[in-house]
Amino acid sequence: MKKLILALAVIWIAGLSKASANNPVDINRRAVAAFHSEFKKAKNVSWAESPKYVQARFSLDNKIMYAYYNLDGSFVGVIRHMLTSDLPTELQKSIKKEYGSYWVSELFQLNNDQGTTYYIQLENGNESIVLSSDDSEGWKVFSTTNNSGKESTSL
Repeated sequence: MKKLILALAVIWIAGLSKASANNPVDINRRAVAAFHSEFKKAKNVSWAESPKYVQARFSLDNKIMYAYYNLDGSFVGVIRHMLTSDLPTELQKSIKKEYGSYWVSELFQLNNDQGTTYYIQLENGNESIVLSSDDSEGWKVFSTTNNSGKESTSL
């Protein structure tokens, strides 16, 4: 009998954990409400909160995305990691032409009230370069880091 009660208690606690992941109790309610209003078809939502932002990790149309909100519940932006083949054609060509000896270590798209911006991190044996593009025609150097760890940023 004790084993049955213990098993039911474990199942019940596991059910509570899953429910709290879908309806977080201790995450900013304004951000959660804004998220559910904007992303009605989101699945597998998990939440994290920092002193400045609330993050929702979720899947939508079989893609993993991250939505960010200020603590007042206002939308900051949504990030989606992507493949280089998903970039606009001109941006793909530019990367191949100007950075052919580099490999892509990270690529994501940021959508917010200002529009869409792409960020790509390229690396070779000597340096790491982060480029950004807020149009579909060209890249700007966002930052560079050499092997010694020295970083420079241009905005």
